Amino acid sequence: MRSFFTRRRTPAAAESSAVVVATDREPLTPAQLADLEVAWAELRQAVQESGVTSFHACTRDGSRWQDDPVSVRAMADTIRRTQKYTAEGIPDGPTR
Repeated sequence: MRSFFTRRRTPAAAESSAVVVATDREPLTPAQLADLEVAWAELRQAVQESGVTSFHACTRDGSRWQDDPVSVRAMADTIRRTQKYTAEGIPDGPTR
Protein backbone atom coordinates (compact mmCIF):
# COMPACT_ATOMS: atom_id res chain seq x y z
CA MET A 1 0.00 0.00 0.00
CA ARG A 2 2.82 2.37 0.80
CA SER A 3 4.23 2.04 -2.71
CA PHE A 4 0.86 3.02 -4.18
CA PHE A 5 0.80 6.34 -2.33
CA THR A 6 4.48 7.17 -2.78
CA ARG A 7 4.95 6.32 -6.43
CA ARG A 8 5.58 9.20 -8.76
CA ARG A 9 3.22 10.08 -11.54
CA THR A 10 4.46 9.94 -15.07
CA PRO A 11 4.10 13.08 -17.21
CA ALA A 12 1.53 11.27 -19.36
CA ALA A 13 -0.60 10.46 -16.31
CA ALA A 14 -0.41 14.04 -15.09
CA GLU A 15 -1.58 15.35 -18.47
CA SER A 16 -4.51 12.95 -18.67
CA SER A 17 -5.94 14.17 -15.37
CA ALA A 18 -5.53 17.88 -16.05
CA VAL A 19 -8.43 20.09 -15.01
CA VAL A 20 -10.27 21.77 -17.83
CA VAL A 21 -10.73 25.47 -17.17
CA ALA A 22 -13.57 27.28 -18.87
CA THR A 23 -12.61 29.85 -21.44
CA ASP A 24 -14.28 33.18 -22.05
CA ARG A 25 -17.89 32.81 -23.05
CA GLU A 26 -19.69 34.77 -25.69
CA PRO A 27 -21.78 37.71 -24.45
CA LEU A 28 -25.36 36.83 -23.58
CA THR A 29 -28.14 37.84 -25.94
CA PRO A 30 -30.93 40.09 -24.65
CA ALA A 31 -33.23 37.06 -24.36
CA GLN A 32 -30.60 35.17 -22.37
CA LEU A 33 -30.05 38.18 -20.12
CA ALA A 34 -33.78 38.41 -19.47
CA ASP A 35 -33.89 34.69 -18.62
CA LEU A 36 -30.91 35.15 -16.31
CA GLU A 37 -32.67 38.01 -14.50
CA VAL A 38 -35.77 35.84 -13.99
CA ALA A 39 -33.57 33.01 -12.66
CA TRP A 40 -31.89 35.42 -10.22
CA ALA A 41 -35.31 36.63 -9.05
CA GLU A 42 -36.24 32.99 -8.36
CA LEU A 43 -33.01 32.50 -6.40
CA ARG A 44 -33.57 35.68 -4.35
CA GLN A 45 -37.10 34.51 -3.54
CA ALA A 46 -35.88 31.04 -2.50
CA VAL A 47 -33.20 32.58 -0.29
CA GLN A 48 -35.70 34.95 1.32
CA GLU A 49 -38.27 32.20 1.95
CA SER A 50 -35.73 29.81 3.44
CA GLY A 51 -33.90 32.31 5.62
CA VAL A 52 -30.52 31.49 4.13
CA THR A 53 -28.01 34.16 5.02
CA SER A 54 -25.12 33.02 2.84
CA PHE A 55 -23.98 30.17 0.61
CA HIS A 56 -21.06 29.27 -1.60
CA ALA A 57 -21.18 27.54 -4.95
CA CYS A 58 -18.69 26.65 -7.65
CA THR A 59 -18.50 24.62 -10.84
CA ARG A 60 -16.25 21.75 -11.71
CA ASP A 61 -14.92 23.35 -14.87
CA GLY A 62 -14.19 26.81 -13.47
CA SER A 63 -17.02 28.53 -15.33
CA ARG A 64 -19.16 31.12 -13.59
CA TRP A 65 -22.42 29.55 -12.40
CA GLN A 66 -23.77 33.05 -11.82
CA ASP A 67 -23.96 33.62 -15.59
CA ASP A 68 -25.96 30.47 -16.40
CA PRO A 69 -29.75 30.56 -15.82
CA VAL A 70 -29.90 26.77 -15.46
CA SER A 71 -27.26 26.83 -12.72
CA VAL A 72 -28.93 29.71 -10.89
CA ARG A 73 -32.26 27.85 -10.96
CA ALA A 74 -30.52 24.70 -9.73
CA MET A 75 -29.20 26.66 -6.74
CA ALA A 76 -32.70 27.97 -6.02
CA ASP A 77 -34.09 24.44 -6.23
CA THR A 78 -31.37 23.10 -3.94
CA ILE A 79 -32.11 25.77 -1.35
CA ARG A 80 -35.85 25.07 -1.53
CA ARG A 81 -35.39 21.31 -1.19
CA THR A 82 -32.96 21.70 1.69
CA GLN A 83 -35.31 24.02 3.52
CA LYS A 84 -38.27 21.70 2.87
CA TYR A 85 -36.44 18.60 4.11
CA THR A 86 -35.09 20.43 7.12
CA ALA A 87 -38.59 21.48 8.11
CA GLU A 88 -40.37 18.20 7.29
CA GLY A 89 -37.65 15.61 7.66
CA ILE A 90 -36.35 13.45 4.83
CA PRO A 91 -39.22 11.44 3.30
CA ASP A 92 -38.78 7.68 3.33
CA GLY A 93 -35.39 8.04 4.98
CA PRO A 94 -33.86 5.33 7.08
CA THR A 95 -35.10 5.15 10.64
CA ARG A 96 -32.57 5.37 13.39
